[in-house]
This record gives sequence, C-alpha cells and structure tokens, in this order.
Amino acid sequence: MSAILEVEDLVAGYNGQPVLHRVALQVAAGEVVSLLGANGAGKSTLLKTIMGTVPVIQGYIRRVAAGIGFSPEGRRIFGNLSTEENLLMGAASLPRARKRDGLDRAFTLFPVLAERITQKAGTLSGGEQQMVAIARAMMALPKLLLVEEPSQGLAPVAVDAVYATLRDIADTGVAVLVAEQFQQVHEDASDRILVIDKGTIVPDRPRRLRT
Repeated sequence: MSAILEVEDLVAGYNGQPVLHRVALQVAAGEVVSLLGANGAGKSTLLKTIMGTVPVIQGYIRRVAAGIGFSPEGRRIFGNLSTEENLLMGAASLPRARKRDGLDRAFTLFPVLAERITQKAGTLSGGEQQMVAIARAMMALPKLLLVEEPSQGLAPVAVDAVYATLRDIADTGVAVLVAEQFQQVHEDASDRILVIDKGTIVPDRPRRLRT
C-alpha cells in the first residue's frame, strides 16, 4: 500500500509553543488508522496541523495532492439548511458535474441521506448528522479523510454504522485517520491503533489489527 500521509519528526503548536513533539506516523491508501488520546493529548492539534491550520515548527508533513476531507468534532453541520445544501457546502469550489458526482457518492455511502435530501439537517438524528458531516468531507473526493471523534454522543448502533462506512471509504483507496477518545475506539474497523499522550505518539502502544 502506498502512503497517502507521512508525518516525520513533527513539532507544531501555537504562538511558537510546541504542543506536538517529534510526531511520526503514516497512513496508507485503503487503511483506517485510529488515533487515541485523552482530552488535551494533542489529537486535535495534529489533525489541524495536517490540515495546515496550525504552523509546523519542525519536521514535515507529506500528503497527496488530491486533497484532504475533514469531518470535525461535534459535526458542525448547518441545522437550518437541508441535507443536500449541507453536502454541497463541501463542494462549493467544484464545477457542477463534480458536485453531482459527489452527491452520488454521498448517497451511495449513506443511502439514508438520499431519503433525507430535503430535510433540514438540524432535525436529523445524531447518527444521521454524523453521516452528513462525513459525506460532506468526501464531496470533493479526497484521498485522505480526517475524522475527529465520530462516536461522540452517538448510540452504539449508530457508531457501528458510521465505522462500517469509514471502512467502506478506506476500501476504495482512501486513507482514513480517525481521532477518538480511548473509550470510543472501534477496533473492528481499524487497521492500526496509535496512542498519543502529551503530544507524543506512544512508541510501545501501536497495534495492527487487520492483515
């Protein structure tokens, strides 16, 4: 499998103050990697640094040019807009044909969203709102998908459905990096699990779960 994301010797933080300390990780095409850590461990900072919104102090990040999709913590959907309008927010800069392709893909990944296309997103269930957030992140057909705490506030059956789709997304060749709390880890859908603590990947904790 080819690496879609490579992070090496990464130091990053805010106002010149490091939060991440010599972080190294890779995520390959077709792989789901779960990054576990407590609040304040550095998960969000790492995702934001990969996205380019937190400055790199040292080290490097290599990622494919095909783009990054990001599904943030708390979903951050627009409750007064329809499901379709929320999804199109993820494809605002794309030509009309690409937007149509993105919608078709979203409804293939999450068929229930096709049934909710005109429904205001704020009236959807928590699980359906999380589906909208992930589908919106996939609208531009990225090769790297970052997902922040998708299990937050969801019932177990909804979590299973979300992770099953993340697995499906990875199986199409997308690299998926998921940040979660320890108690929310979904081992069945993860290829590898990494642990971050105090801004550092714990070296003796990574586990490969799938072959």
